[in-house]
Amino acid sequence: MGTNLRESYKVTQSAVEKSYNHQIGLKNNSEYEHWADEVGKELVKYFYSQYPGVKIEIPKMREKSKKSILGKIKNLEIERLSKLYAVEGISEEEKDEFYYLIEERIHENDELDINDTLNVIREIIYAKFNPNSIHNIEETIMVDGISKSTKTALLRILMSKIINSGETYEYKKDIIKYFNCEYGRTAAERSGLEENDIIRYQSIVNIRKDESKIQRLRDANSFLKANDLRGMKIIVSSIPDDIDTKNEELINIIGKRKRSEENKTRQQYTHLGVVEIGKEFFAKLEDNSELLEKLHMQVIPCSSRHKKKGNGYEAEHIKFINTDNPEFTLELQFKSEYVENMCRGEGEASHQHRPGKERILPHAENDKELIEKLRYMTPRYKTFPSVGSEIQIQRYSILQNVISYFQGQIVPGSEEYEEAIRLLTGIESREKVI
Repeated sequence: MGTNLRESYKVTQSAVEKSYNHQIGLKNNSEYEHWADEVGKELVKYFYSQYPGVKIEIPKMREKSKKSILGKIKNLEIERLSKLYAVEGISEEEKDEFYYLIEERIHENDELDINDTLNVIREIIYAKFNPNSIHNIEETIMVDGISKSTKTALLRILMSKIINSGETYEYKKDIIKYFNCEYGRTAAERSGLEENDIIRYQSIVNIRKDESKIQRLRDANSFLKANDLRGMKIIVSSIPDDIDTKNEELINIIGKRKRSEENKTRQQYTHLGVVEIGKEFFAKLEDNSELLEKLHMQVIPCSSRHKKKGNGYEAEHIKFINTDNPEFTLELQFKSEYVENMCRGEGEASHQHRPGKERILPHAENDKELIEKLRYMTPRYKTFPSVGSEIQIQRYSILQNVISYFQGQIVPGSEEYEEAIRLLTGIESREKVI
């Protein structure tokens, strides 16, 4: 259904295609890259000035790959259409586009019962609410093989249909209470983890009250912008016992660490200390109008967030926008080495454990095809080492980009590693970076 549908719309570009082409242009914008590089250097300098005794890994910046950009845009379009569906309804053409994007995701996982899953998804999107189907819908879509963002989109639509159905008030009240307890705000409150509010239906309620938010949903060009096209990470590896700070919470954490004898417990206290430093550092950034003005940037409203997940991931995230050109954005992440190690390779918080996010080496008929696939799916990285009092920029080679991205998949000394070196070093004499 979805594939035939897409073929019939080749004359005009979809919202996803328009946004993708625009953001590929941004990705290749040299002014954007220069601004992000300068911001990166200054952010590192500022951190060193505020926390001279705290040791960090060499800061790293990545530029999203074409594959990641397209995936991000599709994810945003699924979010946009599902919210719009729940808020005011969408056209049949938009329902078809929404179904196509979801269908594409379902086909990425061979372990799902594809036909049954798609039948249920079609019912959610196209059919009137049937209370007799609720159990089957829940059993079909709330499985590990379907991504959280897909579940969120489908549950929001389902909830809106339940609310707007002709069922009795008591039935609606009971079923809504059940879904909130299992997948909504009540689930988050019970667990203490915000991520367990999968439905996030309060956002729909908030949008309905704000016409400007509804207008933003209607404007696909604005909504489908990826504000993390370029992103940087500051990873704290150690905090000294004698850190110079007036932060009482940080002093308390370091005091507990000093009194602890077990290495694992000390590591956990170091992580908690990093969390506290991250919150403080971001607050300082937001308040430093002189630095923000110097770098021609401002914090994107509501972008400073503390993220904590059940898999152990915990970090600070903030996004900046260029005041001269709002198209230029940069995300900064701040986390402990403890959490970063979870995100690497086969770690419990790595992409390998997220549906649709797995990093799998591509198969190809020849070297040329393999290079093209690697270019499409591999980000570009650069680091910001400190040399004396200066912060420099070192761009990764094509080989370094690939090895870094497929960490855990390409093991040094393995047959895949040797093949990667043979292939990629062969083109480094002609091209500096991927």
